Amino acid sequence: MNQAVERALSDRHNLCVSAYEVMDVMWRERGWIRSGELSSRSSRSQPQVSRLLTQMVDAGYAARKPSPGDGRGSLVQLTPSGRALFREASATVEDVLARLAVDDVDARALMRPTVPQTG
Repeated sequence: MNQAVERALSDRHNLCVSAYEVMDVMWRERGWIRSGELSSRSSRSQPQVSRLLTQMVDAGYAARKPSPGDGRGSLVQLTPSGRALFREASATVEDVLARLAVDDVDARALMRPTVPQTG
Protein backbone atom coordinates (compact mmCIF):
# COMPACT_ATOMS: atom_id res chain seq x y z
CA MET A 1 0.00 0.00 0.00
CA ASN A 2 2.76 2.42 0.95
CA GLN A 3 4.56 1.88 -2.35
CA ALA A 4 1.38 2.44 -4.36
CA VAL A 5 0.62 5.67 -2.49
CA GLU A 6 4.24 6.86 -2.77
CA ARG A 7 4.28 6.19 -6.51
CA ALA A 8 0.95 7.94 -7.13
CA LEU A 9 1.91 11.01 -5.08
CA SER A 10 5.23 11.27 -6.88
CA ASP A 11 3.82 10.72 -10.37
CA ARG A 12 0.76 12.96 -10.05
CA HIS A 13 1.85 15.67 -7.62
CA ASN A 14 5.65 15.51 -7.35
CA LEU A 15 5.28 14.80 -3.62
CA CYS A 16 6.79 12.16 -1.37
CA VAL A 17 4.81 10.54 1.44
CA SER A 18 6.90 12.45 4.01
CA ALA A 19 5.92 15.82 2.50
CA TYR A 20 2.30 14.69 2.33
CA GLU A 21 2.37 13.73 6.01
CA VAL A 22 3.85 17.10 7.03
CA MET A 23 1.26 18.88 4.89
CA ASP A 24 -1.44 16.83 6.61
CA VAL A 25 -0.33 18.17 10.01
CA MET A 26 -0.37 21.76 8.69
CA TRP A 27 -3.78 21.16 7.02
CA ARG A 28 -5.31 20.00 10.29
CA GLU A 29 -3.82 22.95 12.21
CA ARG A 30 -5.60 25.41 9.87
CA GLY A 31 -3.23 28.22 10.79
CA TRP A 32 0.29 28.93 11.91
CA ILE A 33 2.13 26.13 13.71
CA ARG A 34 5.59 26.03 15.23
CA SER A 35 7.88 24.21 12.85
CA GLY A 36 9.22 22.13 15.75
CA GLU A 37 5.74 20.76 16.41
CA LEU A 38 5.55 19.29 12.92
CA SER A 39 8.15 16.70 13.83
CA SER A 40 6.38 15.65 17.02
CA ARG A 41 2.98 15.48 15.27
CA SER A 42 4.30 13.50 12.32
CA SER A 43 6.54 10.48 12.22
CA ARG A 44 9.39 12.50 10.69
CA SER A 45 12.64 13.67 12.27
CA GLN A 46 13.33 17.36 12.86
CA PRO A 47 16.07 17.48 10.16
CA GLN A 48 13.74 15.83 7.66
CA VAL A 49 10.90 18.22 8.52
CA SER A 50 13.27 21.19 8.13
CA ARG A 51 14.39 19.99 4.69
CA LEU A 52 10.80 19.36 3.58
CA LEU A 53 9.68 22.78 4.84
CA THR A 54 12.45 24.50 2.92
CA GLN A 55 11.34 22.70 -0.25
CA MET A 56 7.68 23.59 0.39
CA VAL A 57 8.47 27.25 1.06
CA ASP A 58 10.64 27.42 -2.07
CA ALA A 59 7.81 25.87 -4.12
CA GLY A 60 5.24 28.29 -2.69
CA TYR A 61 3.27 25.59 -0.83
CA ALA A 62 4.11 26.82 2.67
CA ALA A 63 4.83 30.16 4.28
CA ARG A 64 7.27 30.70 7.13
CA LYS A 65 7.67 33.57 9.58
CA PRO A 66 9.74 34.11 12.74
CA SER A 67 8.18 32.86 15.93
CA PRO A 68 7.36 35.74 18.29
CA GLY A 69 9.56 35.61 21.36
CA ASP A 70 11.78 32.85 20.00
CA GLY A 71 14.51 34.04 17.66
CA ARG A 72 15.50 30.50 16.74
CA GLY A 73 12.02 29.18 15.96
CA SER A 74 9.61 29.80 13.15
CA LEU A 75 5.93 29.41 12.42
CA VAL A 76 4.68 27.77 9.22
CA GLN A 77 1.39 27.24 7.45
CA LEU A 78 0.15 26.04 4.10
CA THR A 79 -0.39 28.70 1.47
CA PRO A 80 -3.54 28.66 -0.68
CA SER A 81 -1.59 26.78 -3.38
CA GLY A 82 -0.31 24.35 -0.73
CA ARG A 83 -3.85 23.74 0.50
CA ALA A 84 -4.99 23.14 -3.09
CA LEU A 85 -2.12 20.72 -3.71
CA PHE A 86 -2.90 18.88 -0.47
CA ARG A 87 -6.59 18.54 -1.41
CA GLU A 88 -5.59 17.13 -4.82
CA ALA A 89 -3.00 14.80 -3.30
CA SER A 90 -5.52 13.63 -0.69
CA ALA A 91 -7.96 12.73 -3.44
CA THR A 92 -5.19 10.74 -5.11
CA VAL A 93 -4.38 8.91 -1.87
CA GLU A 94 -8.04 8.11 -1.31
CA ASP A 95 -8.35 6.86 -4.89
CA VAL A 96 -5.30 4.60 -4.58
CA LEU A 97 -6.47 3.20 -1.26
CA ALA A 98 -9.99 2.63 -2.56
CA ARG A 99 -8.67 0.72 -5.58
CA LEU A 100 -6.44 -1.37 -3.32
CA ALA A 101 -9.35 -2.08 -0.98
CA VAL A 102 -11.42 -3.45 -3.85
CA ASP A 103 -8.66 -5.95 -4.61
CA ASP A 104 -7.52 -6.78 -1.07
CA VAL A 105 -9.72 -7.57 1.95
CA ASP A 106 -6.82 -6.91 4.36
CA ALA A 107 -6.28 -3.48 2.81
CA ARG A 108 -9.99 -2.75 3.12
CA ALA A 109 -9.80 -3.42 6.86
CA LEU A 110 -7.07 -0.79 7.20
CA MET A 111 -8.98 1.94 5.38
CA ARG A 112 -9.86 5.11 7.25
CA PRO A 113 -10.52 8.70 6.16
CA THR A 114 -7.28 10.58 5.50
CA VAL A 115 -8.45 14.17 5.22
CA PRO A 116 -11.28 16.13 6.78
CA GLN A 117 -13.74 17.31 4.14
CA THR A 118 -13.59 20.95 5.32
CA GLY A 119 -11.00 23.47 4.29
